[in-house]
Amino acid sequence: MAPPAAGINAVSVRHASSSSSAAAAFVSAPLPPADQDEACPVCKTTRYFNKDMEFRINTECYHRMCKTCMERIFKDGPNQCPYAGCHKTLRLRGFKTAFFGDLGVEREVDIRRRVAAVFNKAEDDFETLADYNDYLYMVECLTDDLVNGGDDARRAAEARLAEWEAQHRAEIERNRRLARESDDARQKRLAAEQEAARQRRLQDLRDDAEERVSAARFREEMLNSLQTAELGHASEAVDRIMLKKRGQQRRDAAAAAAAADILAAGGLSIRGLKDKRAAAAAAAADDDDEPYDPFAGLRLSPRRVDLASDNLAAYSSEWLDVTRTKHDYTVGGYSPDEYLTRALFEAFSGLGVFIAEDKDHEAGMVATAAAAQAARTNQAGGEMDLDDPL
Repeated sequence: MAPPAAGINAVSVRHASSSSSAAAAFVSAPLPPADQDEACPVCKTTRYFNKDMEFRINTECYHRMCKTCMERIFKDGPNQCPYAGCHKTLRLRGFKTAFFGDLGVEREVDIRRRVAAVFNKAEDDFETLADYNDYLYMVECLTDDLVNGGDDARRAAEARLAEWEAQHRAEIERNRRLARESDDARQKRLAAEQEAARQRRLQDLRDDAEERVSAARFREEMLNSLQTAELGHASEAVDRIMLKKRGQQRRDAAAAAAAADILAAGGLSIRGLKDKRAAAAAAAADDDDEPYDPFAGLRLSPRRVDLASDNLAAYSSEWLDVTRTKHDYTVGGYSPDEYLTRALFEAFSGLGVFIAEDKDHEAGMVATAAAAQAARTNQAGGEMDLDDPL
């Protein structure tokens, strides 16, 4: 990314006259020691005598003073900073409460906020990630010049900032508008989520209340039935009440499921659509009946050789029979069948590949652009007759 022109005459007042001079004044005026933070440097009042004392700073020079001195000096209009050696003209509306105890951090945060308001491009505005990273690096270098650079570096950075703002004013406003819209959408989404959570809590409370009322009603019906039942028929009365309760529970569950389906479908029902949830439930039920397969149906056994245990046991060798009978091998877990399987795989794995034919017909086989790309990248689909378990 090419740096902007060095000679820039049109510099905005907000960036050049205020911020550059503010940075210079801040660097020239050192911060007060930590033990003097509770005393106003202007009127020398300490918090011991005024427990409600509040400190204010101005972004022009970042000099601390109490709220009383600020109102007394700048209430009637702009005035010079009361600090010795500071010739900045301050206004009452430029004062604020410092968020950080370290005014150096406060100044850097203000500068970064001002730079971010001008350089507000997003990653979607760039063609590649490398271009976006170069843009971020340029912004960080400019910010470092404004925060820690000398007088010449700060003036050059202010000029570049002003030039960028003048050249990309329309884009800056558009990005600000998009950021506000995204913030509004995020706020609406959070509000909707909070409202949904509140509705769920209310529904849970209503369900609990209905459940308690139902339990109390069931207990009352049980007692009334036992009281009015004939002698020796109390169990029949209890069975009738339990049957009635189970029927009511089934009806309530069916009504709740129907209401959930209506809410999920948005109140619109279309005939002829597949019930994906029922199909998924049926598939899950079928899967539960089958044993678990870690390879998901993939068969790794070779097709050219039968590797059954009986066939492997029929192979006899003097040194291999020792591993089958001697406890020094069997106790350790060694299996000669694994060796035989590996040996047979190595013997038959390359029988389906004919390199000479592939070289002779390579040009004729590549008939489409997709096939040519696959040939160049050695990535081809389909199934080859190989006994490769990998």
